[in-house]
Amino acid sequence: MVVTRDGELSQYFYGVYLPPKDLRLALVEASEGRIGSFVDQVLLFCFQYDPAMGRYTLVVMNVLRGMAVLTVLAIVGFMFFSLRRERRARKNPLEHGVGA
Repeated sequence: MVVTRDGELSQYFYGVYLPPKDLRLALVEASEGRIGSFVDQVLLFCFQYDPAMGRYTLVVMNVLRGMAVLTVLAIVGFMFFSLRRERRARKNPLEHGVGA
């Protein structure tokens, strides 16, 4: 059993064998992010404990949300650097080979 700081039961693992990564994620989840690394937080965003299966399973919707955010950030970054390059080319046309 994994208990939160308030004394509430957070996870209950069945059986004798307990996978180390499941225990680590259960402890990070019970601590509400006070322990663990950034990678652990990302894993908890993508995986949730499924009591019926007795292990952490992938939450596809959260993975899709994360990938959507990364895609938007990539597009914004590409636009930023493209506009920046274009402005530099307008200021110094000979330096960038434009108009030579």
